[in-house]
Amino acid sequence: MGRNQGRIPWLAASAVVALLCFVALSAAATTARAQRKPPSPPTFDVALEEAWIPMADGVRLAADLWRPKGPGDRGRFPVLLEYLPYRKTEGRGGSYPLYAWFVRRGYVVARVDIRGTGNSEGTLIPYEYSEIEQRDGEQVIAWLACQPFSNGNVGMFGISWGGFN
Repeated sequence: MGRNQGRIPWLAASAVVALLCFVALSAAATTARAQRKPPSPPTFDVALEEAWIPMADGVRLAADLWRPKGPGDRGRFPVLLEYLPYRKTEGRGGSYPLYAWFVRRGYVVARVDIRGTGNSEGTLIPYEYSEIEQRDGEQVIAWLACQPFSNGNVGMFGISWGGFN
């Protein structure tokens, strides 16, 4: 008996199983797409305000708050935080479509300069993800969660340095 003769039925069976798995997963994905609800329609206009977030040691971090404005804007909304060293004011125009999409659907978006960067006070620690940077981040989250516009839910997003925080 040749060396590969025992392998051929096993390979054929493996190929059939893989094909069946592919078909089943494709059908499940198609069903999930068909059942997916479209995003909620825009409800609010967008208002941008600047704020100072106080840290325990007296340093203040600069924040842009993109908030829902319009009927019902006195509500409490979930907050999405971008905490970054890239100067919150740069890229306002480029970030606007993304932030506006969330704000119009009832989210607050906060873009906060890390200590010692952009408009924030203090000195930047010369390495990424320092202990003080992380403590500041915790204080920013706590501050956002207890603001009158917040429902207490704070999520974070970002890319590069800001994505790791």
